[in-house]
Amino acid sequence: MSNNEVSAGNEMNVFSKVINVFAAPRKTFESIDRKPDWFYPLLIVVIVATIMSIFIMPIAMDQQMEEQRIKLQERGMSEAEIDQALEMGRSYGEKFGSIGAFLGTVVYLVLIALLVLFIGNIILGGKSSFKKVFSVVNYTSLVGSLGSLILLPIILSKKSINVHFSLATFLSEDASETILYQILKSVDFFWIWQIMVAGIGMAVIYKMSTKKTTTALAVAYVIFVLIGIGFKSLV
Repeated sequence: MSNNEVSAGNEMNVFSKVINVFAAPRKTFESIDRKPDWFYPLLIVVIVATIMSIFIMPIAMDQQMEEQRIKLQERGMSEAEIDQALEMGRSYGEKFGSIGAFLGTVVYLVLIALLVLFIGNIILGGKSSFKKVFSVVNYTSLVGSLGSLILLPIILSKKSINVHFSLATFLSEDASETILYQILKSVDFFWIWQIMVAGIGMAVIYKMSTKKTTTALAVAYVIFVLIGIGFKSLV
């Protein structure tokens, strides 16, 4: 019996891979390196995102409507015009919120996989397939899904979407528009966990050191955080 046949016979099932993403991620990614699969973790991530959208959308929309009302008032619009604009926005959000969460999550994960593929194949000079990278991204995203499920009851109890596991927790909500708040908000426990797990996944499928891949992902994350903060400050 060949080594490939032995590996195939002892291959981890989806349940084991999901559990080991949290308990022993290298085992999961070694299995993915032999036989990549992305459908089931993607399904879990999309389901969680859709559930979050259903429960959080009303709270998020209330906050957004209030913020939008203030902005429209500053533009000199009448109360009737503001009410009409906000009602249209609310109606659109209620109709397409869950669909947007579903499609947005899929598109987001595809784009992240393409970015990771670019980092691994071009910047780091490795070689791997999109299927393997997409599998790593989807299994890694289960960490973020866990974080979302933990946050959900807290968000519902506080009736606020400004809930997270980051250093910004130590600042008041009044500081939410400051650059310091945005920077500290990016230092999030679950994002750091995801980067570390993704670094292990990249190291396995690219046959590189974990330090090298994790550093590359961390630098990319910092760059995108800074771009996001810069863009928000201009809006």
